[in-house]
Amino acid sequence: MNMSNITNYKPKDFAELLGVSVKTLQRWDRDRILKANRTPTD
Repeated sequence: MNMSNITNYKPKDFAELLGVSVKTLQRWDRDRILKANRTPTD
């Protein structure tokens, strides 16, 4: 899979883009409907 065109969003921004809540994104991730791509933190 070519990942060069993927943009990283903060959960709040992505939820706003989709018109859903952050809790909905979290549920979708938990239920494997939409897989979250997490970046490492320092």
